Amino acid sequence: MTRIHINASTPYDVVIEAGSLQRIADYIKPLKPNCSVIIVSDSNVAPRYLNLVKTNMINAGYSVCDYVFTAGESSKNAHQLINLVEYMAAQSLTRKDLLIALGGGVVGDMAGFAAATYLRGIDYVQVPTSLLAAVDSSVGGKTAVNLEAGKNLWGAFKQPILVLCDPSTLNTLPDMEWKNGCGEIIKYGFLDVPGLLTQLEHKPLIKHRDSVGAVIARCVQAKADIVEQDERESGVRALLNLGHTFGHGIEKASHFEVHHGYAVAIGMILMAQGAVKHGELAAEALDKLKVLIEAHDLPTTTTVTKEEILAAAKHDKKSEGATIKIVVPTSYGHSELKVVTHEELATYLD
Repeated sequence: MTRIHINASTPYDVVIEAGSLQRIADYIKPLKPNCSVIIVSDSNVAPRYLNLVKTNMINAGYSVCDYVFTAGESSKNAHQLINLVEYMAAQSLTRKDLLIALGGGVVGDMAGFAAATYLRGIDYVQVPTSLLAAVDSSVGGKTAVNLEAGKNLWGAFKQPILVLCDPSTLNTLPDMEWKNGCGEIIKYGFLDVPGLLTQLEHKPLIKHRDSVGAVIARCVQAKADIVEQDERESGVRALLNLGHTFGHGIEKASHFEVHHGYAVAIGMILMAQGAVKHGELAAEALDKLKVLIEAHDLPTTTTVTKEEILAAAKHDKKSEGATIKIVVPTSYGHSELKVVTHEELATYLD
């Protein structure tokens, strides 16, 4: 078992342990005495793990209900959020009760936002079942849903009281979801975690999946270090958005047919190419990044137009009027924050 402490406004632990899902109540009981619990999941995850978690919690003395929605990024919207919150109210859940987010990033984002806003906030537990959620979205307290104008534009900061990651749940993931997670993992390598890049170069995770527990722990620790410095993204936490400014535009323009990790991989390449043109990054570093991304079976190009990507950037959360904060790779394994105008941003895609 690996336990990583997150020293945020609400401190909590990330527990990474194979088989922990079968004993989930043992981890929750010390934090939350018997109460009513809602388990939020989606149509992919619920058939595999909902009954396991529900039975374990009921046997431990909790009163349990569940809410399952259709899997996919398209479900992470305002209408689905309202339906979830209305269901929570219909179950007469109180401020002393608990929400368990059982699933990948879509489940965690939407369920976390519901927990952040229902009755002005109730406790919740993140149980990531996808690689992307395990290494990134389940940790740090960002919650949100998508709006018509763009991705994750309606949300709140709300730290969970526990993140319980059972790597054995990843064994049932399709290859696409492994690749999806690898896009975010490679991102961490460019945030001053050089040992991670070395590991991924010698043993690409997509081909050496037995090392996933250690990789998850490395990414979570890297995110913990950043979140503890800047919980609400007023400064250094924005580094976690490497590849996201262009990546979110690719997701939106493709109507989310391009998955998040894939889009982040392309976004990193596009930003790195722009950095080379601006003299901020050596061409050799771009070449090494491209080799690493391709070694994880991720794309490096897109058919989404420059105009579509830049239009989405206007609605990016890092956009402030005429300027936008971007993350630029400046060496192999290191990135820096930079504020540019939207006109200057366009030159990174020329």
